[in-house]
Amino acid sequence: MPVLSATGQTSFSRDEHSLHPPNSLGELFREWGEIYIDTFGPNRREIKLIRAVRVCRTPTLGGQCYECQECGGKHYHYFSCGHSHCPICQGIKRMQWQDRLRSRMLAVPYAHITFTVPHEFNGLMRGHPAVLFNLLFQSAWQTIRAVFADEANVGGLPGMTAVLHSWGSDLKYHVHLHCLVTFGGYDHQRGRWRWPKRKHKVARFRKLRAKYRATFLKLLEREMAAKESKINYHQSYATLTEGLTKKAWVVHHQRPTAETKVIEEYLGRYICRIGITNKRLSYEQGGQNVRIEYNDYARQVSGQAAPKAYRDLHPLVAMGQILQHLLPHRFHRSRHYGLHASNTYRSLAPQLPDKVKREGATVRTIIQILRTMLQQEPYRCPYCQSDQLEKGEVLPERTYSSGWLGSRAPPLRPLAVEPDFGELN
Repeated sequence: MPVLSATGQTSFSRDEHSLHPPNSLGELFREWGEIYIDTFGPNRREIKLIRAVRVCRTPTLGGQCYECQECGGKHYHYFSCGHSHCPICQGIKRMQWQDRLRSRMLAVPYAHITFTVPHEFNGLMRGHPAVLFNLLFQSAWQTIRAVFADEANVGGLPGMTAVLHSWGSDLKYHVHLHCLVTFGGYDHQRGRWRWPKRKHKVARFRKLRAKYRATFLKLLEREMAAKESKINYHQSYATLTEGLTKKAWVVHHQRPTAETKVIEEYLGRYICRIGITNKRLSYEQGGQNVRIEYNDYARQVSGQAAPKAYRDLHPLVAMGQILQHLLPHRFHRSRHYGLHASNTYRSLAPQLPDKVKREGATVRTIIQILRTMLQQEPYRCPYCQSDQLEKGEVLPERTYSSGWLGSRAPPLRPLAVEPDFGELN
């Protein structure tokens, strides 16, 4: 690996130390990426993600070398690909998003409400993700706004931040919306803040579920009936929704809390990535199996953390499970409504009581974020803890990726194990 020192000479090091954790995802995409492309013929955006993950934090993109002046150790920090869906990088962007969210929030308790779409809509969701995801956002906000406007519940306008997830903990297709909602709302007619009539919930669960179900189905029917509708499905609305009007749709309303840091971190964890990390995926280079660790909520005991379970997949199936959660082009995963919307808050801020306003959060600097991510002082030798480091440049090394990255895809290679593609459903 070429490293330009201060003298401009090139040196090579075999026993290098990287600032990045083991990259099982990168190894998976490097070994099976082109086979997946040749086998399934994914679209251009999926191909771009595959080829971005393969070079992320590798010598192919170059980076920086820090040579310790005390012990002589060299520590390499390779550049990230910067792809908005890369499961490996962009930790700084996620923390910056959490900072921006914290600056929007008010000094009131918040409720974490999750809106889930029945699995009968999975086919429609896969075929028209942008349209159906938009309907999900609209349905959730219209439900929250209507429930809060009811005098029997609150009688005010709340603030809400919604984050879309299309996966479960085991990476299966499971579309749902996480919403962080103020436990109370502002009554602009009376000019005061109003708290919910109930202690632990905004409205009765059955009423909340029924309102959400009716709102979503009404918007879906209107969309499918419109002449300019983008939904072209093989079933009619009546056939598609048969039995769903009486089914209890899942809306999970957690108890309100003023300690929202855990919820903020949970929402921000996957704001710039698809729902898997290197910590939960293990892959042996040259192997035929990928193991995913997930939370087994079916065996969870009330009041305790969900036990861990494992799912073994063929590498191609694992890649398909990851790529199926790629968002539509320019689709925003998070949205802000009500008092969390910038325009609404600016217009109502002078009228809001001082007791519900929160001091503006100061956006952390890059150095502070790096300290949080690395749990140590940045640019400090991990061997001797010396801060006497000399910074050098690592030039992009194209020969590192010569075996799996080129101007054209390699020919299809036979599979050692025939995968079970039924797991993709």
